[in-house]
Amino acid sequence: MGMLRFCCLGISVLVAGHAWAGSCKLESYGTLPVEMIGARATTMVKINGTETRFILDTGAFFNTMSKASANSLNLSTRFAPVGYRIWGIGGAADVEIATVKDFGLIDTTLPNVDFFVGGSDVGYGLLGANLLDIADLEIDLADGKLTLFKATQCGKAMLAYWVKDGGSYEVADLDPSDDPRDPSTFLSVTINGKKLRAQLDSGAAATVISRSAAERAGINLSVPDVKAVGRTSGIGAEWVKSWVVRVDSFSVGTETIQHSQMQVIDGRLGDDKTDMLLGVDFLLAHRIFIANSVGKAYFTYNGGRVFSLAAAPSDGDKSDVDNSAGNKGTTPKTASDYALLGEAHLSRGESNAAIADLNEAIRMAPDQAAYYLALARAHAAVKQPDAALADLDKSLSLDPKNVDALLLRAGFRLWQKDREGAVADVAAASTLVSAGSTQARSLAALYIQLEQPAAALPLLDDWIRLHDDDARLGSALNERCWARSLSNQMLDDALRDCRKAIHRDGENPAYLDSLGLVELRLGHYSESIQAYEQSIAGQPSSAWSHYGLGMAKIRNGQTDAGNADLAAAHALYPQIEVLADKYGLTTAKP
Repeated sequence: MGMLRFCCLGISVLVAGHAWAGSCKLESYGTLPVEMIGARATTMVKINGTETRFILDTGAFFNTMSKASANSLNLSTRFAPVGYRIWGIGGAADVEIATVKDFGLIDTTLPNVDFFVGGSDVGYGLLGANLLDIADLEIDLADGKLTLFKATQCGKAMLAYWVKDGGSYEVADLDPSDDPRDPSTFLSVTINGKKLRAQLDSGAAATVISRSAAERAGINLSVPDVKAVGRTSGIGAEWVKSWVVRVDSFSVGTETIQHSQMQVIDGRLGDDKTDMLLGVDFLLAHRIFIANSVGKAYFTYNGGRVFSLAAAPSDGDKSDVDNSAGNKGTTPKTASDYALLGEAHLSRGESNAAIADLNEAIRMAPDQAAYYLALARAHAAVKQPDAALADLDKSLSLDPKNVDALLLRAGFRLWQKDREGAVADVAAASTLVSAGSTQARSLAALYIQLEQPAAALPLLDDWIRLHDDDARLGSALNERCWARSLSNQMLDDALRDCRKAIHRDGENPAYLDSLGLVELRLGHYSESIQAYEQSIAGQPSSAWSHYGLGMAKIRNGQTDAGNADLAAAHALYPQIEVLADKYGLTTAKP
């Protein structure tokens, strides 16, 4: 299978140029606007005429989407050649291939563009290095743009072209890829003086180091100041353990960062030679020109923290941004500029700066629904739910069919005990979500919170059908087990769901709680007691587990012990009996 056919002839109009006094010349193929959605750098493309959002992922060697995305875009798939798999955090995944007949990007339509189909679903498809890294590439996430360039006779030029006279910049040599099919960007870095191989990965939500590389760099995961942060996942089907560690010194090219913190994960990061992923946090803190034409990266520091797990500067304080040497480039001018900058600030945890920028965007263009949705997320980040709700009301008045806004507002309304409003938002969203999508999964969770578990089941059925090789399959199976148990239907299937989830992910207390309920419904009281006791051992503050344990014990003839568990449940959640009664859960045997 050939790589994506995208070259100098693919986009014929040069939209910008920059020439030096010598023979070096930069010509721009075009600029992608980059919208930060959480920790994801995204842009809009067209798939056979349908506008959709994709993640810009320089760490994926080939364009990729999930089965659910291919399904929602009406793309047929075919078998990949034997041996084709994708690797990433969480292991490998089998793939199929879908061909997009008309792929729209930067005001150009490319014919017959191939995508891998498979792996864990991160919510959007991925535009990989086979599209993004085949020319010279400028990544400026803080200003919301990614630009493809053609460089001519620039071997001796300094390609951080935005740096004014006297300004400082950093430079690093690019490491060639070991795989001729993979155009991804690799760099040599040092951690605590140990040389490692890093991949520049705009698809990674944060910078991560593999456990083996961290240990080679002298990082001891057993010392008291190392913090275990649970599990993480990527494109692979498995969850992996992760930790936050202190890093005394990190260097890439001519830049050195002292006394920071990073994430270490257990397992591979792709091929066996990749030690580290420089993720979105690193990219937001820098403006970078990947000069594939000359084998170098030029970059400048934007200010603020470089790694998302490091201590943050004071929120909204822009004085820490080094503009003294003219390194930052242009200032925002349009409403879109301010909106993209605001979302970048929000991704870095600088919520007050995000609010200021988004308010300016709205002042300049008050009719853009997306700006109010972004502002709602920023207000939510600073715990201002009333302001966030007002933003969402305005956003939905301008765009009533925005599913993300409807789901977010339903969650806020539930939190504020506006059940009627939440039900209305969920009903509106239910007619708009695609089968098996991340949005459909979120909608299912809202139905369960609204005490309508039966309505969640078809949504979960579709998600599970389309995600048989996904890291989140275990949690979805558990959610379906729970919904079936609450609605008291298909209990044998519910039991299989719970057991599969536990087999995949281990004895998660939430999974054991669901198992306890389905065993209770089936009249397997001893098994229910065992599951609930195991759940409480790992999650002692769960009112549901205490209440279920009490019911199981009473039905099993252990009245005094059961009443003690019911009292413990009531102390944790005084309305537990009212809620249990809605599902027909009583101490009496059925």
